[in-house]
Amino acid sequence: MSGISPYLNPLWPEADWDVSGAFTHDRELLSFFDYCRLLLGFEPFHMVHGAPLCLWNSGRVLQHLLRSAEEIRAAGLAYEARKIAVFLTFTNLALQEEHLKDPLGNAICTFFSRHNPTKRNSVILANDLLRDHIREKFPELRLISSILKITNGGGKGNLDAYKKLADEYDDVMVHPDDVLNYDLLEKLEDKDRYILLINEYCIRNCPLRPFHYKSLSEMSLNFTGYDSSEFEKKQSKNGCQNLFTLLAHETKNVLALNTPEIARLYDMGFRHFKLQGRGISNASSIVFDLLRIALRNDAEDENAMHRNGQLFWESILPHPES
Repeated sequence: MSGISPYLNPLWPEADWDVSGAFTHDRELLSFFDYCRLLLGFEPFHMVHGAPLCLWNSGRVLQHLLRSAEEIRAAGLAYEARKIAVFLTFTNLALQEEHLKDPLGNAICTFFSRHNPTKRNSVILANDLLRDHIREKFPELRLISSILKITNGGGKGNLDAYKKLADEYDDVMVHPDDVLNYDLLEKLEDKDRYILLINEYCIRNCPLRPFHYKSLSEMSLNFTGYDSSEFEKKQSKNGCQNLFTLLAHETKNVLALNTPEIARLYDMGFRHFKLQGRGISNASSIVFDLLRIALRNDAEDENAMHRNGQLFWESILPHPES
């Protein structure tokens, strides 16, 4: 778009926001994109990630992710029309050779290979078998190394592990704990190839993270019969559900970044930032994060975030009959 919108946050004008919600909150995301483009003069994001419930999915193993073929197609065409790239979260760690034949996963990859105007449609991966399958069968799709890959592969904090992933994938997601490891981040070359998650609401240095990812992958393969009691028992002792731990603990508080921390990463040369929305039941938190991060909020006479948030929600709510 020509010119710079006065509503665009001046702290990171070239940041590329990658938002969650594909196939779950498409209506709200598309409406917010149109609202910002038509009324505020800028496009708030150019990438969206997610996946319908299928064997290849992990991290988003939720009943409300069940989608029909027509719903998937409609969402894909809507993103294609706006030149928004779709990143498929096919991050299951537990896949075996037989799972590569999954008809839904293959059909989704076929669709997004063909409907790929930006050439940025991608698959986020944690399993080497699926990575090789995608590379062979769907070369039009870019490959992204998942947070699950670096977490369960033992690469956290390891510069050589990140370099190896950069050789094997087009882009690499950085472990959430490493997003604050500035010494490591400074040493990463080609910073535009690394994706930083900035609103992670898990605790820092979480010892349960690898087990959690593994259990989600196993659940995806046995959605109706998986026994999650072992994870729930571990979680109850982990501090994940303790408000003091999440907000105030010196070493275990949430990994969500504040404005100076995001600005520091931007000044280091990073441009690709991920906003998660895993497990949420509605789009309000995704839109709120976009409002507070993408819009400027330093005007003396108004708060652009709150004002445009209110106007946006009013614009998509059904109007009562007069």
